[in-house]
Amino acid sequence: AKMGAGEENPVPRLDACCFCIELKLGVLVLCVLQMIGAGIMLGLISVYILWGIASEVTENVPMLGGGFTFFSLLVVMCLTAAEFGFAMFAFSDIRKAEPQGIRYYYMFKLVSLGLSLVIFMLTTYWTAPEVVDLLLSTSLSVYSIWCVWSLHEALMLGGEAAVKAGFSKEELSESATLVKKAKDRASPDDSVGHASTYV
Repeated sequence: AKMGAGEENPVPRLDACCFCIELKLGVLVLCVLQMIGAGIMLGLISVYILWGIASEVTENVPMLGGGFTFFSLLVVMCLTAAEFGFAMFAFSDIRKAEPQGIRYYYMFKLVSLGLSLVIFMLTTYWTAPEVVDLLLSTSLSVYSIWCVWSLHEALMLGGEAAVKAGFSKEELSESATLVKKAKDRASPDDSVGHASTYV
């Protein structure tokens, strides 16, 4: 992938996803795939939870080759729902050329990666297949986070960086207008607050 100039940050910024795909399009596809995966997982977990309740065996509900307690299934379900929500938020904000949802998305993915590594270290037997799987999955996760972060940085920089990432000048103009209106709405409250301090 091509690197940006990184004017505002020492970390290299990607200008494309997978060497040839527009960064905006690549992250949109990532969001869609994550929403689909999370939706399927939520469906599977819901079925297993309902099956466990109906069978009155909530202490050990099997899932995807492993044994999960009823409580752990609920925790995984909550995390998966959060994953779906953050991906949807990012997808919506990318379409509107707004950086907030993109920032929350890569922050959530960083936390999720950290939790996955901790869980792996606590449960692994450090066999060769497990280590290889860890390296591959971690590499993919880090690269996807890098792509999302790069898109956020490009949008924050604006101008040529944002256009190169895939945002049109019209999208950037509309986004800047919305931000300006939001600041204008907030400024009267600030001025009233400042005025009251002098009374």
